[in-house]
Amino acid sequence: MILETDRLVLRPLCLTDQADIQRHFPQWDIVKYLSKNAVRWPYPDDGAEKFLKNIALPAMERGNDWYWGITRRENPGEVIGVIHLRRDTASGNRGLWIAKEYQNGGYMKEALVAVNDYAFGALGFDKLVIKNAADNEASRQLKLKTGAELLGTKEASHYIGGSAVQEIWELTKDNWERFKSMRDFALAAAKKGVEKLRDIFCRPSAYTGPKRCTPAFTAASTQKCAPPQPYKGLRKAALSPV
Repeated sequence: MILETDRLVLRPLCLTDQADIQRHFPQWDIVKYLSKNAVRWPYPDDGAEKFLKNIALPAMERGNDWYWGITRRENPGEVIGVIHLRRDTASGNRGLWIAKEYQNGGYMKEALVAVNDYAFGALGFDKLVIKNAADNEASRQLKLKTGAELLGTKEASHYIGGSAVQEIWELTKDNWERFKSMRDFALAAAKKGVEKLRDIFCRPSAYTGPKRCTPAFTAASTQKCAPPQPYKGLRKAALSPV
């Protein structure tokens, strides 16, 4: 199933994606938060090929796993990250990574919204259990920003980077729907606020000149609407003692 967002196209992985994965994936800041039971480090030269041939493609063929390659609309041929969704709650229902150069741009959150909608809608999940190393702050923030709740923590010894604690999160279908409703309300309120500001600052009004102006002058304003300028504080001269 292909999922689309404003900036992204998420499509099922295929064998020809191995070069992109081999180029983007083996970065310490990505790999250190993954399980040493699943990923070899240093990452071998044929790591992406084996991942696709031996893990991702067979799992997708069996029907209980979904692997999407994250691509940008302007360059749909290049995979810049991967999202894995699976039925296996014990291991965690979701895993993901995105290339370092595309982090902090909102791409992963945008992709997750599409995947969560598909999981709860088309696939019928009633909840997602998601796990991460406790010191993976980016993953933690992503969960907070997409409606997940922290259930608890437990000791861990399987992370490549040595993280000793694992966090366990849960995102239920009901919470996801509530999260989307709150997000949509906030977006609508923000849009209404912008429109209200535009009404205030762009409403035509008569110019009467400064107070005590002689002679008095009035004229209908013919200037085009301009956005309000930021307040830069009082001039230094105004703060000087008289």
